[in-house]
Amino acid sequence: MSYIALYREWRPTRFSDVVEQEHVVKALRYSVSTGRIAHAYLFCGTRGTGKTTMAHILSRAVNCLDPRDGEPCNQCEICREILSGSCVDVLEIDAASNNSVDNVRSIRDEVIYAPTKARKKVYIIDEVHMLSTGAFNALLKTLEEPPEHVIFILATTEPHKLPATILSRCQRFDFRRISLDSIAKHLDVIASANGTELSPNAAKLIARMSDGAMRDAISLLDQCMSLGKKTISYDDVLSVVGVVNDEFMAKFVDSLLARNVQDILHNVGTLIAEGRDTAHFTSDLVVYFRNLLICKSTGGKCEDLVDVPGEVLETMKRQAKMLSLEDIMYHVRELSALEYNLKYAANPRVLLEVTLIKLCRGIVSANADIEERLAAIERKLENVDPLYRQAPADASGPSVKSASPGMPEPSNVPMPPDAHAIAGTGAQTAAKEAVTAGDTGESDAADGKDGYKSPAPIDGDAAKIPATVADDAAKTRRVTESTDDPGKTGNATTDAGPAVRVPGEKPAGRNSADAGKPAQKRTQGKIADFAKWQDILDYLKKSGKMSIYVYLYNVRAVLLDDETIGLVAKEKNVRSTISMIEHIRTIEDAVAKVTGRSMKIRCIDEDMLQRAATDGKPEDSDLLKRARMLADKVGLPLEIIDE
Repeated sequence: MSYIALYREWRPTRFSDVVEQEHVVKALRYSVSTGRIAHAYLFCGTRGTGKTTMAHILSRAVNCLDPRDGEPCNQCEICREILSGSCVDVLEIDAASNNSVDNVRSIRDEVIYAPTKARKKVYIIDEVHMLSTGAFNALLKTLEEPPEHVIFILATTEPHKLPATILSRCQRFDFRRISLDSIAKHLDVIASANGTELSPNAAKLIARMSDGAMRDAISLLDQCMSLGKKTISYDDVLSVVGVVNDEFMAKFVDSLLARNVQDILHNVGTLIAEGRDTAHFTSDLVVYFRNLLICKSTGGKCEDLVDVPGEVLETMKRQAKMLSLEDIMYHVRELSALEYNLKYAANPRVLLEVTLIKLCRGIVSANADIEERLAAIERKLENVDPLYRQAPADASGPSVKSASPGMPEPSNVPMPPDAHAIAGTGAQTAAKEAVTAGDTGESDAADGKDGYKSPAPIDGDAAKIPATVADDAAKTRRVTESTDDPGKTGNATTDAGPAVRVPGEKPAGRNSADAGKPAQKRTQGKIADFAKWQDILDYLKKSGKMSIYVYLYNVRAVLLDDETIGLVAKEKNVRSTISMIEHIRTIEDAVAKVTGRSMKIRCIDEDMLQRAATDGKPEDSDLLKRARMLADKVGLPLEIIDE
């Protein structure tokens, strides 16, 4: 006899042989033993959980000549015919390839005939969600009122694709994923029966790779047994499934945490040379950082939550202590995005290397939110060498020249060897942008080589920060504060004077209580109406924009600041309609045509307008406090704007 695959050889033939799924087994056995058999069943669940197997067992149980406690005997003539597939009264139909209306009509024409030998004629329709709409409609009436001798058993992995009229006519049973322990125990039984020893770690790895599907697990065991070894080890399973071992993954993550780009690129080259799949490796890397997140969140008490060998778990606990929760979640987000993008990448290796270098350098994505950008700056500040934070007076190296008397001498302000002077072009530009025209006068300092005026003196603390930190801080100094309160909006510029100041010196033009806080563009008082609002309405009407004109007819327009118009609407539905992006753009275009200026439009209610007229300053949030603290640490001003 030819060889039979293990998953076929070990396919259950009795309800008691089914691994787990007790809730389904108990209900079906009771139905068979009491004769309360429904005319239609729907078995739902992921692949490899026993749906089709349970359908075959049920078909034998209802037709068995000698049933015992709801179980088929598998010895009688009918059971043997069904097991061999020669019984004409039990038909299995693959709906993926027989999904037309004609196929279902043939079933409808056949069900009227009585079974040949068995008591019941059973139709097993696998992957029933693949039927066409016309096929479902043709099956509907037959499924609702079939002859007494007919039973339909529908199996699907996607029950949400079935019409509600089909679902309501069936008894539904949901098959669950099989637990890792149950799969591992069953694999050990199969391996022992075939004269092979399966190590516990190998069994758990196979169970984890199968993702709750017993058929996948047995197929993987069959593949491992083809190696011809009497003992299947953990490494044997790794070599068969094509994933890296835990030792390699742990060292890879250590290099990533140490920001060792050279080792990381070397390891990526090793992966490619060994034929590993980059997408699979990225998925494993996401799972690894997920485990680190669990270790960090539970304080190391995660033995029941992380399914890895004991030595690997200890390594994960050590690595989790080196990272914060925010850092781990940042890695998970970036690697998950990489996992998605690899599906469409022409050169996956390049995309993998770019992302890993990005993680090593702590580079934040362009679409990252403000909190991620602040966290990136905080990480860089924490990684600054203490030598540069508290350098001795006789430290050597490049220095920043003092632009005014009283500042430290050049030799007293050392710079990191790999950082350019903050007083160079980038810092001069940042300082020039940060100082508002109303709060600063003409500088007496000489012009710099880049055409800008030389910035104010830089104190020792700011000069000791690497250029990458200063550049990120300069980018983040304009913090976006999202709020629905127009009283907390506007391009509030700082009046703190120079971009950076001498330690201990109070910022000019502001008392110590308000130091570091943004100034408001509009002070307390009444907000004036927008004078040209009627002209804008007339322009919209003449332009044929009647759909938005009708909503704006009874809306009040006020001037929130020099660049923002607030539209005050009482009704919520009116505000929602006006706030649609296409309507906002239409209004802004009309304002530009009528006034010759580009202005922003904000839709508010009367409560917001009242707060805008009375509030003197915005409330501080944790995000703003962090931003101000970072701005003070690097010696750069903080400007709050509303986007």
